[in-house]
Amino acid sequence: MTPAPQTKPPSPPKFPRGGLRTLTPAELEDESVFRGGVMEGGSLDAGTLQTVSFEGCVFREVNLSGVAWNLIRLKDVRFEGCDLSGARWTEAALERVQFTDCRLTGLQLPGAVLRHVRLTRALAPLSLWPEVDSKHLWLEDCDLTEAVFMDAKLPGAVFRACVLGKTEFHGAGLEGADLRGSDLQGVRVGLRELAGVSVEPVQLLELAHLLGVRVQELPENA
Repeated sequence: MTPAPQTKPPSPPKFPRGGLRTLTPAELEDESVFRGGVMEGGSLDAGTLQTVSFEGCVFREVNLSGVAWNLIRLKDVRFEGCDLSGARWTEAALERVQFTDCRLTGLQLPGAVLRHVRLTRALAPLSLWPEVDSKHLWLEDCDLTEAVFMDAKLPGAVFRACVLGKTEFHGAGLEGADLRGSDLQGVRVGLRELAGVSVEPVQLLELAHLLGVRVQELPENA
């Protein structure tokens, strides 16, 4: 039995050495670049933004539900305890971005480019990720019930201890992905997508009707 490849976690965000300045919702405007800011609390009231970049920023317990951001670029950004339910980000590019303890119900990221993105304890049922292009994507302890990853590029993606009930992966590129430790009951995926994916022996009961999966034990402290 060939051991599953060990995937390194995504690189974390990098922040300015001099600390972060306070960033307020009133400052946000189209065609702007915001660097080294921290926004704590408050709400953006389902606002819209066009052609905006955030670099080296932190959003902490901010209500971003329903926001519509187009041509958004996030680099070295961390979201902590934020609500992004129903938000729609189009033509988005995320690099070294973390979401921790966030609500992402119904979040829409069609065609987003994701590089070194990590989600931890995210509630993301019904979220939409069609045709995303990802590298170094890591999701841990997330609820992705009925989320959609159709036609997404997810090579080497890690879904650790996630709920994948009725999660849609048809047409997705999952070569080298790691689903060990996740609940696969009712996951929507085909034989072609599962080729080269790592699962645990116990998960075969949830995939008994499929063939072509790699069966691996999850090492301790993985």
